[in-house]
Amino acid sequence: MVSIKRRLCFCSLQVFALLIASASALYAQTPDTKSKPTGSISGRVTIGDKPAPGIIVTASGQNFSIVGGQATSDAEGNYRINGLPAGQINVSPIAPLYTVPSNSMYVQGRVVNLSTNEAAEGVDFKLTRGGVITGRITDADGRPAIEERITLMSVDENGAPARGMTYGRAVNFLMYQTDDRGVYRIFGLAPGRYKVSVGDEMSRGSSRGSFPRTFYPDATDVARASIVEVTSGGEAKDIDIKLGRRSQTYAVSGRVIDADTNKPLPGIQFSFGMIQQNQGQSYVGSSSGPGTPTNSQGEFRVEGLTPGRYVFMVSSPNFNPLASGPKFYSDPVPFEVLDSDVTNLEVKARKGLTISGVIVPDGITDKNALARLSGLMVMASVDPVQPAVRVYQSGSAAKVNPDRSFVLEGLSPGKVSLSVGAYSGPESQGFSLTRIERNGVAQANAIDLAAGQSLSGVAVYVAYGSGVVLGQVKVEGGTLAGDAVLFVTLQRQGENTGWMGSQVDSRGRFIVKGIAPGNYEVMLQIMTLGAQTPMPRGFPRLQKQAVTVTENAEIEVTFTLDLSGKERP
Repeated sequence: MVSIKRRLCFCSLQVFALLIASASALYAQTPDTKSKPTGSISGRVTIGDKPAPGIIVTASGQNFSIVGGQATSDAEGNYRINGLPAGQINVSPIAPLYTVPSNSMYVQGRVVNLSTNEAAEGVDFKLTRGGVITGRITDADGRPAIEERITLMSVDENGAPARGMTYGRAVNFLMYQTDDRGVYRIFGLAPGRYKVSVGDEMSRGSSRGSFPRTFYPDATDVARASIVEVTSGGEAKDIDIKLGRRSQTYAVSGRVIDADTNKPLPGIQFSFGMIQQNQGQSYVGSSSGPGTPTNSQGEFRVEGLTPGRYVFMVSSPNFNPLASGPKFYSDPVPFEVLDSDVTNLEVKARKGLTISGVIVPDGITDKNALARLSGLMVMASVDPVQPAVRVYQSGSAAKVNPDRSFVLEGLSPGKVSLSVGAYSGPESQGFSLTRIERNGVAQANAIDLAAGQSLSGVAVYVAYGSGVVLGQVKVEGGTLAGDAVLFVTLQRQGENTGWMGSQVDSRGRFIVKGIAPGNYEVMLQIMTLGAQTPMPRGFPRLQKQAVTVTENAEIEVTFTLDLSGKERP
């Protein structure tokens, strides 16, 4: 008997690949590099106009997965982090009671694109005392609602949701939950306007039932919710919410069988997703599972489902190539919960398909790089053949063997996109996929994998390089809005097998490393993550330059943004 509240979230392979790419963006040193990095970042931490001593400042990868170094501010608030490699680094103070200046993309801290052996100075942080929202959550009988999750929505002056995460603090997620008195207290919030809610919008709860989502003070419609004003150092008290009755919940049970033999399948992982509608299309935006597989008879039972339409999906542990367990897939099986338990749900699963092949060095002559090929992984992202209900992409990952072969298992039919990466940044740095062939025939961007088909003879060509493209974005004739984010990306000319990129930092600097020799197109793109910012007429949001990258060379590129509003052809 399993409660859906104790659920395990399944992420897509794209996220997994992004984490790998983010990690490699920081630690570019390869295992054969003997010299230690000597880059540094320094600055000053203040609270108001006064120095802030004793504040820990960390330097990490873009997704905070690798801490490259840290320092503690001295009596004058000064800090300096040494021994940093070149690359894109996120620098952030750890100060839970204060709001930290944020960049638009990574929530907190500042992005610094550090050149080799560069000493970046003046990376300062002015901390502001955060605000507090506190209150008590009670049920329809006035009893405390215990261990209920609080949700904050940042809104504008009209009460509409603000674009971007203006308050995001995931450091202490426990403060977003009520205690045994039903009391919550969320601190360190950025000044602004918020709407506070509790309850489950997706109607998934525990076996005791879930509360419908309710906004402060007692609204079930977000448009009727009251706005809570938060000021620097202020405390918004008595933000109490009274909930309605818990919804009735039901259980779903059944078994998973082999579609070919009709025999029960034990040890099968599975997940559920609620069916939603958008412009006449049924889809599943997200899914969750109990983390407990089917029993020895292929049976499962999950409690805590409120009335609604769902799909059941078999999911294999494919994201970790070292994971064991049966690798099966199934089409989404729809079912509906009305006013009773759902029983005898039968799910027919099929053995996952495979793609096997080899990694082929594309012009790699460096012996150390050739030896590192067996430390890579090949990742597959499958855009499934869409049934009546659209589901998210699935995928698999496989470790490259010492002979450079690989086998991707547990795949479902669909269009398969391949990529290469590694568990750690140093192992994947400098490698890039250049093309894919099968039995000597070049493949398109995605390989069609039909039901019942497994493919062999796939050759994934991988290049290696140590080239660097770095440079400066100059802004003339005006100032970019604070919600503007600049990205620089590289695409090999004549190919569409992937890209590399860098967010431009507050100094206008960017750096992309580990580039194989060749001809590339460097693209600067302007995005706005907040309110749409008007640009001058004819202003190009995308600029391009062509460059030729050679081994062990740095290529300087300069982009100029003219905001003066002058007429352009």
